[in-house]
Amino acid sequence: MKIVAIIAAFNEADIIATVVDDLIQQGISVYFLDDASTDRTIAAVEPFVGRGVIAIERMVPSNGDFDWERILRRKAQLARELDADWFIHHDADEFRESPWPHLTLAEAIRLVDAAGYNAIDFQSFNFWPVHDDFKPGTDVRAAYPYYSERAPFDRVQIRCWKKAADVDLILSGGHEARFAGRNVFPLRFVLRHYPIRGQAHGERKIFEERRKRFRAEERARGWHVQYDDVADGMSMVRAAETLQEYDGDAVRIGLALRHRGVEELEAALDDRRTALGEARATIIRQHHDLQAALQELESRTLDLEAHKREIAVRRQEMDRAAAALAASRVEAASHLEARRAQVEELEAELKHRADHIAALDLAIARMAEIVQLRDVEIRNWKRSLDDAIHRIHAVEDSWSWRLTAPLRALARLIRRR
Repeated sequence: MKIVAIIAAFNEADIIATVVDDLIQQGISVYFLDDASTDRTIAAVEPFVGRGVIAIERMVPSNGDFDWERILRRKAQLARELDADWFIHHDADEFRESPWPHLTLAEAIRLVDAAGYNAIDFQSFNFWPVHDDFKPGTDVRAAYPYYSERAPFDRVQIRCWKKAADVDLILSGGHEARFAGRNVFPLRFVLRHYPIRGQAHGERKIFEERRKRFRAEERARGWHVQYDDVADGMSMVRAAETLQEYDGDAVRIGLALRHRGVEELEAALDDRRTALGEARATIIRQHHDLQAALQELESRTLDLEAHKREIAVRRQEMDRAAAALAASRVEAASHLEARRAQVEELEAELKHRADHIAALDLAIARMAEIVQLRDVEIRNWKRSLDDAIHRIHAVEDSWSWRLTAPLRALARLIRRR
C-alpha cells in the first residue's frame, strides 16, 4: 500500500530536511510543493528526490500573497491524480507519529485501513522554543521538547485519508478532508508541530512571511488567526515551566484512554446531562408553576365561593323582585281590565254621540235645504218687491202722478181732520 504526504512549504529550510527524512523513514512517500521560497528550502529537499520524494513542484508566485486556498486546491487535485492508496495533507513544520510506539506511521495507517476505516484524526501538540540556540538542520524535536495543546480552532486535524473520488480541503480551511462516506478511526494519531524555532525565526515568519502576505478574503473567512495574539516585540522564547515536557508513552496512553469514541460518549453524556439538567429545571419550573397554579386555584375557589354566596343573595333578591313583579302584573291586569271597561264605556258613549252627531248632521242638512228653499223664496219675494218699488217709482215719476199731487195732499189733510 502506497502512502503519500503532500507537503507545501515557504522558507522552511531550517527544518524541512528533518521533516521529509522522518516521513521517508516511516514508510511515507512525499510530493513536495514549493510556494516560491526565497531561501534554501528546495535545496534541502532535492537530495531526497528518487529516495522517497516523488517530485518537487515549484508553484508560480501568487503576487507575493500567501494564497492558502490555491495550495489546498492543488493538494486535493494531486490526491485525485497521484497513484497512491492514502494521502496526508502535511505541513512543513510538523511530525506525525503512530499511536502505537512499535509501529511506524505507514504500518499504523495500514492497520487502520485493514480495520475498515478511511480517515485518521491527529492530536496536535504545539512545541515552543525554551531557548534561542536552535541550529538549522538539526532535529528540532530534541531541541524543543516542551509543548502546549493547540487552540480550539486548530484541534480538528482529520488530514489523512484513503483515496476518494472527491475530497474537499477548502471548506474547513485545511483542517480536515471532507468526502462522502468518511469513517474516522477513533484513536487519534500524534501530531508534533514546531511553528517557531527561535526569536529571529518567529519575528521573520510571523511579521514578514505570514501576516503581511495573508489575503484579506481568506482572513474574512476566519482563516489565519493563529498569530493574532502575537504583538510586535513579544518574546518568542517561552519559559519551560509554563509548558509541558513531552512524554511519548504518556501521550499515547492518554490518546488510547480518551479516543474519539470516548469523546463521543462524553459528548453524548454531556448532552444527556444537559438534557437532564434542562429536564430538572423544567420539572422545578413546572413544580413552581403547579404551586402557583394551586394557589391560584385556591384563590379562585375562594372567589367562586364568594361569588356563589353573592349569586344566592342575588337569587333571593330576584325571587322577591319576581314576586313583586307577579303582584304588579296581577294589579296591572286588574287595572288594565278596569281601563278596558272604561274604554268600552267610552267607546259606547262615543258611538252614541257619533249617532247623535249623525242625526244632527241630517237635521242640519234638512235645515240647509229649508234655508236654501227659503233663500230662494226670499230672493223671489225680494225680486217681486223690487219690481213693485220700481213700478211705484215709475208711477211717481210719471206726469199723471205729478199732476195729481195737489189732490193727494188735500186728501191727506181731510183724513187728518
